Amino acid sequence: MATLLHSVSIAAISVGIALASTSARADPVDVPPRDLGAVFEVNAWGGYMWRGGNLIVKSLHEVEELPLAGGGAMFASPVFDYGLVQLEFDGEGAFDNEDVNGVPANESYSGGFTGGGHLGYTRDNFLIGAFGGAGRTYFFDSFRPGYDVTQWLAGGQARYLNERGSLAVQAGYFDTRSDNGDMETLSDTYFVRAIAQVFFNNGSTMLEGSVAYADGTQDEDDGPTSDPAYMWAWEIVLEHQLAMLSSSNAAATVFVSYEGIQVTQQFPIIDSQSLMDQGIYAGLKFRFGAQQNLYEREMSTAPGLPNVHRWLGAVPAID
Repeated sequence: MATLLHSVSIAAISVGIALASTSARADPVDVPPRDLGAVFEVNAWGGYMWRGGNLIVKSLHEVEELPLAGGGAMFASPVFDYGLVQLEFDGEGAFDNEDVNGVPANESYSGGFTGGGHLGYTRDNFLIGAFGGAGRTYFFDSFRPGYDVTQWLAGGQARYLNERGSLAVQAGYFDTRSDNGDMETLSDTYFVRAIAQVFFNNGSTMLEGSVAYADGTQDEDDGPTSDPAYMWAWEIVLEHQLAMLSSSNAAATVFVSYEGIQVTQQFPIIDSQSLMDQGIYAGLKFRFGAQQNLYEREMSTAPGLPNVHRWLGAVPAID
């Protein structure tokens, strides 16, 4: 099932490429002006995550499934004729993650947050820019407390968007620092992420797929050198705008998503082993601004920051 959904997210990106290609060859279409005004959006969601792979160790009482809930906020505003400034924050917390059948758990994800901003230049259908941010990722471990880490990230991005869909690419770097020095999460990591969107119902419905690859190191405390580790992450999101509210100055949308994260550590002696986290989530968004549909919202904003705290949440258990 995970392989199928991973393929669906890649297919969504392929559709985005096809839409960009066909629209470039098609007759010109009227593109709304880029200056659609500032937009502020908040969201809240809940979901369920489960874990599998050949690195699950039953004797260590590792939590294999848990509920999550979270939310976030985003503010974007045009600057002068072609500029864009965007600020965003996303956070989440895990529940029922401190024991397994009454026994204190180990290497259990507790949640985290990432916040940051974007500076972009927009012209016609194109956006280019840079982003950066920082956050915290939390863990529960009855054997070795202090797993919590601080992370920061920075990178660049480019996007092509029209009324049919979009295709964006982000590339960057993130690093982490743990509270106790154990460094069980990915560090010194380079990543690339592709995001594609397809719009339906005159821009009121959006299907989004993304795939990310990250390559770094893990387990820096167990020897003179750290172990190479890499990660694949994929996500599929379906979002639908319910209605315009308050005399067309606000809107409400509902969304559902599936996400998968597979982390592989390359051990120096034994074969590489992997762990996969998967989750299903649903929630609501409320948007305030002049945007009339999801297509216009995307025109007024930059692609969201990578969900680094969720990526890092899968890593300690591969040790």
